[in-house]
Amino acid sequence: MTKKIFKSIFAASVIAIVVCFLCVSFVLYGYFGDIIESELKEEAAIISTEVQEDDGFLERMGHTDNRITLVASDGTVLFDSVEDADAMDNHAQREEIAEAMEDGDSFAVRYSDTLSTRTIYYAMQLDDGNVLRIAQEQSMVALLLKGVIGPFIVIVIIAIIISAFISRLLARKIVEPINGMDLNNMETEEPYYELSPLMEKIRSQNRHINAQLSEMQRRQKEFIAITENMSEGFLMIDRKMEILAYNTAIIDILGDPGIEHPHTAFELNRSEGFRTAIEKALKGIHNQQPLEMKNKFYNIMANPVLEKSEIVGAVIMIVDVTEKEQREKLRREFTSNVSHELKTPLTTIYGVSDMMAEGIVKQADIAGFAQNIKDESGRMISLIDDIIKLSRLDENSSPEEFCKTDLFEIAKNVIDRLTHMSEEHGIKMYLEGGHAFVNGIPSLCDEIVYNLCENAIKYNRENGSVIISVNDLSEGVTLTVEDTGIGIPYEYRDRIFERFFRIDESHCQKIDGTGLGLSIVKHAISHMGGTIEVESAEGVGTKMIVRFPRQ
Repeated sequence: MTKKIFKSIFAASVIAIVVCFLCVSFVLYGYFGDIIESELKEEAAIISTEVQEDDGFLERMGHTDNRITLVASDGTVLFDSVEDADAMDNHAQREEIAEAMEDGDSFAVRYSDTLSTRTIYYAMQLDDGNVLRIAQEQSMVALLLKGVIGPFIVIVIIAIIISAFISRLLARKIVEPINGMDLNNMETEEPYYELSPLMEKIRSQNRHINAQLSEMQRRQKEFIAITENMSEGFLMIDRKMEILAYNTAIIDILGDPGIEHPHTAFELNRSEGFRTAIEKALKGIHNQQPLEMKNKFYNIMANPVLEKSEIVGAVIMIVDVTEKEQREKLRREFTSNVSHELKTPLTTIYGVSDMMAEGIVKQADIAGFAQNIKDESGRMISLIDDIIKLSRLDENSSPEEFCKTDLFEIAKNVIDRLTHMSEEHGIKMYLEGGHAFVNGIPSLCDEIVYNLCENAIKYNRENGSVIISVNDLSEGVTLTVEDTGIGIPYEYRDRIFERFFRIDESHCQKIDGTGLGLSIVKHAISHMGGTIEVESAEGVGTKMIVRFPRQ
């Protein structure tokens, strides 16, 4: 392992050194190119001065390191220090010549086919229109031969030697903590995070059994945690009806509290629905059965468990559907009550109208009978209107939009409308508080205040009082309707909001109403995000407190 780490570190170091060497070489290659261009420009300036003063200067100059060419304005080569000028072709189209004739001077670079040599040209236009060109080759080989390669090679060799030494030290340093590990000690921490998978494999044989036990315990805890936190009853049995698993909820639903550890399903319960569900499930039939226990309603769902197409047991779930059954019961009671409430006035209307149609009513009694028809018809209309209101509230639908509504102004308006009724009962009405705005539906707000005040008058004592308070508090708007009436027994405080519920039928028969007023109030308040509380004592009076949150 030490050798592999050493080789890896050393190889990476050598590659980095070589790459750096090549990068520096190319940088120097470009750097020398810039120096050559500067030298060419200076040399061209000197030669141009001599050429313009002495026409024979170039012929007498002799051998030079750089190639010198003189080109006429029409592109004809007048002189070249390397080639015979007469044998050379026209240079008017050469890049550096053309640009020099146009701009005064120009640089151009051309590469050889191997790309290891490039030629730098500098051309400048003389005063007589001729162009003087100087060229110099830049070769990588030439650059190395200039003495640059020697120091570079020495530096690279030294760097490689240092890298080899450092790589060996690092390899030993890395491997040392690994060699010092105690593989038998489960608490030993890995020196390197990257070695965790390897160390897990090395130690897997020592902890394989413990891991399996831990996994089984974990799954058992998860299963218990899930099933014990279920409100539904859970039971798993084999095909012999022996219990494999269950939760506390099914004991609470079916079993006898005295049975701590039931062994078979029938030790829990022997009711017909439970037995039928299990027997069908063990025959491979998914089924549901109703069950009534301790004044509660349940739904038993039994599913067969198959293994390779063979029934090996069953899973039973028992769900509490009491609330659903109660809602269904309320629906049936509501339908029955509506039918009864509608049938009573219809019977009166039919009887009176039948007598009038048969002509057995005296002329003097017709007005009274007509009034009875009118009253009963009005009662039916009021009942239907209240049913429609409740239906809309149940569906959370209203033809009106929410808007800023002043409960204080609504309360004043309601008191005005109920003045005649309150005077008939000898009830005095008082309004306290001030303007308070809620984000609500005006018609529903009016319905709430009107029904609460009307009930406070109806169920009050003679010469009693009703106090309506509207207050804008920091936590929201509060509406309070307090009376000095007969009060509500404690056990009925929540039930007074049920539809058609009446506490004292003998007393309520004397009072007109559909029996839906308080139900509409509660639904309307809930629809607008508020709450209602009841404070009452028998024979003392009742206080209804409505709270709307601040918007």
